[in-house]
Amino acid sequence: MPTSSPLISLAQVTVRYGDHVALSKVDLALYPGQIVTLVGPNGAGKSTLARVVLGSIKPQEGSIKRQRKLRIGYMPQRIKLDDSLPLTVDRFLWLGKACSKTERLAILERVGVAHLAKRAVQQLSGGEWQRVLLARALLRSPDL
Repeated sequence: MPTSSPLISLAQVTVRYGDHVALSKVDLALYPGQIVTLVGPNGAGKSTLARVVLGSIKPQEGSIKRQRKLRIGYMPQRIKLDDSLPLTVDRFLWLGKACSKTERLAILERVGVAHLAKRAVQQLSGGEWQRVLLARALLRSPDL
């Protein structure tokens, strides 16, 4: 067990969608520097658990404790943007967090796609888009 306090902890969390129980009495604690992998079949509740951690779903039962001022970096599986919206990779990052061009280029370099900074997001391959989404999540300097 880590010696630091958890970034977030869930105790006896239950989530239902109508009559369907997606999560039942889940306990979870996430600590700084820890790597956690959610594994399970379709419908096991992995996405629901992630959404509870993010705060986008409120459980019907149980409690959640978050560290004060917790910054979460979230990378969705996909995001749909209007194809008619003229948006470069650099601008997309800036909209996520207003910061210097140097910071944006550094994070793109970190994920291996700095050469795409001026490219329209609509022109990216699936893998390039995933790296840009990862860069946007990391740009927040997340705790989790």
